[in-house]
Amino acid sequence: MRVQPCVAALSMLVATSMVVAATPRQIENRKLAWADFQGAPETSRPFDAYTYWSVHYSYDAPVQEGTGFRVHVQVWNQLDDRSWVKPYVAKDPKKEELLNHEQGHYTMGVLCALEFKQAASGRLFGPQYHSEIRSLFDQILGKYVALEKTYDAETRHMLDRVAQQAWDRRLALMVRERWAAR
Repeated sequence: MRVQPCVAALSMLVATSMVVAATPRQIENRKLAWADFQGAPETSRPFDAYTYWSVHYSYDAPVQEGTGFRVHVQVWNQLDDRSWVKPYVAKDPKKEELLNHEQGHYTMGVLCALEFKQAASGRLFGPQYHSEIRSLFDQILGKYVALEKTYDAETRHMLDRVAQQAWDRRLALMVRERWAAR
């Protein structure tokens, strides 16, 4: 694997909201495969792979409940089609370690979706529910953007195998806890 220190992989996330009802989608927590990385490699980047994940939401008209509004929020995540891997990675013996690291990035998108769904479903909003929902989403998204930076820094983009294993355990626990609460 042509890995330079601190630049094995990076992720980027895209967050969008939709305020009109959309086709129901679900939060998807799945194992990634290199075949999922369909985007064209960005040759200007020093990374071997790049994970783009996105979280989306929609909601129906609110229902007044006391002095607030209850909103049924649908939340879903996906691995973006722009996610890519450089062709030579397929021949590299360390490709599974890199895929595991990329899985960690994708898992952060899953966690973001789960946390937002739980937070939005468990509260009443005020008359400015549109902006309140967006603000809540932005706050949770910001948390996972920061967490991804910490993840890459601490694992040195998967090069620190001990740190990577610790993060693998941490992320698995976080998903189990959030998944059970959904």
